[in-house]
Amino acid sequence: MSYSFLLRAARVIVLAGSGLMFYAKLSDGTLFFYINQRFAWLSLVAAILYVALALTVLYGELRARHTTGPAAFDDDAEVIWLKPHTMPRGSSGRTSWSAIGLLALPVVLSLLVPAQPLGASAINNRGISVTAPEQSGGVRRMSAAPQNILDWLREFSHVGDPRALDGREVDVTGFVYKDSRTKPDQFWVSRFVVSCCVADAAAVGMLVQTPDAERLAAGSWVRVIGKLKAGEFAGELLPIIIAERTEPIQQPAHPYLYP
Repeated sequence: MSYSFLLRAARVIVLAGSGLMFYAKLSDGTLFFYINQRFAWLSLVAAILYVALALTVLYGELRARHTTGPAAFDDDAEVIWLKPHTMPRGSSGRTSWSAIGLLALPVVLSLLVPAQPLGASAINNRGISVTAPEQSGGVRRMSAAPQNILDWLREFSHVGDPRALDGREVDVTGFVYKDSRTKPDQFWVSRFVVSCCVADAAAVGMLVQTPDAERLAAGSWVRVIGKLKAGEFAGELLPIIIAERTEPIQQPAHPYLYP
């Protein structure tokens, strides 16, 4: 079996594996731990292109073997029209194997490392915001009633004075985050907002006050039901959720929010 044949076989395997990886992560939803849902169609196109490239390389291999015979793929073959495809041992071969290795790396990592969304530990590096990120296209969209943390932050921005929201009922879900500024009876109910991919993810949160705060583990997902009351936090006036009930829940299938 020739060196060049092994190189082409590796290309087919890696290309097909990359396409199947994209399709598998798209099917089970874990791809959205890394990108915004609106780019799902691009991921599907990528999966199709990878598989198509793999089939093209495989078809070319089979067609050439049928035309010239297996001997044409030996390292020392003298078939002129095949020479550009015959990779000799040396620097060019090393370059090609390096390229294949780089292409194979995401596939290998996807098999070895379980897909996980950003959580409480990621906030330590990114910080948490109590203001809503800019919306796509710069158009402000308001729902009739806030449904999640991002909706509420937009409502806070629109109203301006946190005291104007006193008594408003809140029902939100997110993961628990605590930092050095929170009191023993406080925590942030948090979510990550993703515009494009996790590289631009921003953590947002609402401050919760409840006697149950100490028993809630950082990173665990909860549903918080309560009412808003303006209060001071780190020298700033904020709407604080006075929790009437905190319920542990499972991490949702789509943990991110999208502007």
